[in-house]
Amino acid sequence: MKFLFSLATLFFLTGSCNSQKETTTNSNKSNTQSIKEQQMVTDKQKAIGQNYDVAVIYEARSRGSAKYIYVSKVKIMLSQDLSLQKMDEYPCNAKDWEEVKKLLDDIERKAFQNLKAPTDKRLYDGAAHTTLSIKQGDVIYMTPSFDAGFPPKEIEELVNKVLALAEKVKKQ
Repeated sequence: MKFLFSLATLFFLTGSCNSQKETTTNSNKSNTQSIKEQQMVTDKQKAIGQNYDVAVIYEARSRGSAKYIYVSKVKIMLSQDLSLQKMDEYPCNAKDWEEVKKLLDDIERKAFQNLKAPTDKRLYDGAAHTTLSIKQGDVIYMTPSFDAGFPPKEIEELVNKVLALAEKVKKQ
């Protein structure tokens, strides 16, 4: 009887050691896979180059008007065409971009989609439906719609800076 008990105990102990080996092996596989995924992202960034940089997109639309502003490190694009067929392009000043970048760093991108509009004029055509997006590589963070001229407090400075840049480049 002691012999059978010892064999059962030995089998149990051996089995538990093997399960630890499997867990360790699976952990190593996931670490290797994670490193490969990180390398792929890095390679993608290199391949895309400057297009992987950050950009801010402001869009305001109502029944008969549209305002589109795209600001990146390299350029500022403006359009008032509803179909965005006519687009004016201007170079972006490095100092202006640094100010935009600083404002972007203060914004929590994950909470971006949960921002609440302070007013509801857009619901009865009292203001244009407006959104602000942050494009980071191939990921876009977009706010819910808010009234033109009344952005949520969390993004008010950024919206005002983007609008000011658009006015500045139009005057040049």
